[in-house]
Amino acid sequence: MISRVAEHCFWLARYLERAENTARVLEVNHTLLLDFHVPVEQQWRPLLIISGVHEYKAEPTAENVPGFMTWDRDNPFSIASSLAWARENARIIREVISAEMWERMNFYHLWMQGADARALYDGHRSEFYAQVRRINQLLHGIADATMSHGEAWEFFKLGTYLERASQTARIMDVKYYILLPQVEDVGSPIDNAHWVAILMSCSGYEPFHKKARSAPIDAATAVAEFLIFDEQFPRSVRRCLWECEAATASAAGNPVGRDPSEPEKRLAALIAYLDARNIPDVIRDGLHETLTHVVDSVHDIGAAIHAAFFAADIRPPGPKALPAAEPAGMSQSQSQS
Repeated sequence: MISRVAEHCFWLARYLERAENTARVLEVNHTLLLDFHVPVEQQWRPLLIISGVHEYKAEPTAENVPGFMTWDRDNPFSIASSLAWARENARIIREVISAEMWERMNFYHLWMQGADARALYDGHRSEFYAQVRRINQLLHGIADATMSHGEAWEFFKLGTYLERASQTARIMDVKYYILLPQVEDVGSPIDNAHWVAILMSCSGYEPFHKKARSAPIDAATAVAEFLIFDEQFPRSVRRCLWECEAATASAAGNPVGRDPSEPEKRLAALIAYLDARNIPDVIRDGLHETLTHVVDSVHDIGAAIHAAFFAADIRPPGPKALPAAEPAGMSQSQSQS
């Protein structure tokens, strides 16, 4: 498989996942504000930080931030931009993806450009964001059912799960670093609401509550443990890294005696880092520090994937330099990881 095709498969998946993630956090934040009074500094600016927008010049309000994160084509993390670049990657590799997948990808690209999407956004915003989530979920289902599960599929999976691992860690870190309540607010309704919002932002509310637990545990610790360590939830950091490890090994091939590739080594190191810890260790050492290590490591893994599998002089279609999607205090860029 030529590296150009592999890279387009990888970025097609990442852009789709990014669009769904943006829609989900926007919808959850909108719902949270309907039920609770949230201080101004905790309302919309954290959503910008999750996406790496640290220099937003306008006042972050309930109208201009959703508009910027939904429609602004100059913002490479907006829903419209992410879906447009996903469609462009799909267009270039039409011979690899199925006809059904291309038709549906193109249909939703045209829908986003038309009046129907704008009307739905203006009149029923929650349904608009639900539709964007369904776009990604439907395209993943079509890909799973109609693409050959060979090398192209493995790179598609690799892009999906690498983006998920990063986004789960970023959402949690912004909660911890930006929304950290005063000591007297810990365990209060608004603090618990934030942790519920974190679960919903990662599609984890129902799986979290359906999971049996052997002993009572406070909400913050329970949510952090679930989103970092759970072995079955498809958006937990650990599960995403396992899926990345399997996809990378399959993409690299597995002849007897083959040395692991650099991405495999870096993935194994990050998995070992998590396996050596449990949630009390993470809380003791610092949740922010652990999540920072995860996000920085995912960035390094992305760079290693590019070096190992993709031609150095070929970039996926998209902005030449995407801004870093960093939780506060982080210095490394995610967008090209």
